[in-house]
Amino acid sequence: MRCRLALTLAAAFALQHVSSAAQQLTLELRVFSGTEEVTSHTRATLHKAGDRGEPLVNIGAAEGRVVFTLEPGIYDVQAIHEREGRVLNIRWANRLVIMPYPDEAGHHLEVINYKNGFGALQVREADGSRPDVAIFEPGKRDKPASAPLSGTGYALFVVRAGTYDLRTQRSGKPSWHLGLEVPLDRTRLWVTP
Repeated sequence: MRCRLALTLAAAFALQHVSSAAQQLTLELRVFSGTEEVTSHTRATLHKAGDRGEPLVNIGAAEGRVVFTLEPGIYDVQAIHEREGRVLNIRWANRLVIMPYPDEAGHHLEVINYKNGFGALQVREADGSRPDVAIFEPGKRDKPASAPLSGTGYALFVVRAGTYDLRTQRSGKPSWHLGLEVPLDRTRLWVTP
């Protein structure tokens, strides 16, 4: 009986250890002032949600990227835009829910914008490849509303919050997806059907 109990406890401990090691997620921050990316001039502090005391991590942009590796949870991030030793902007992104969502494959992207009225749309293919995609104002198919920004396995649009039409192309064949909402001060992930 003791042997079974010891084996059961050892197995539970091993599963818990494997589970916690597998639960590490990546949070990538991209920071903008309107449509201009300023990530390379940003440093960020990560806090447990609601705890503004000692930050968990303080990180500067390395190679134009701000990336955290962390456990699932709810976090607050303070982004500080600096240039030539001067602080230009400070913005908090509160209550970011970082969980192992299947469509994110362990990599969560969050866009912080120093200007009001903007949101972001991250578009991914289900297989992880970068999609061929364009975004348009509703009903206006002559000129894209914004050029896509590149990311690892995704296209990103930073636009004024609102409703947009999206055109995806596969093998040169376009498909339209109408009325996609780009949320205010948040990043929406949309996986192509």
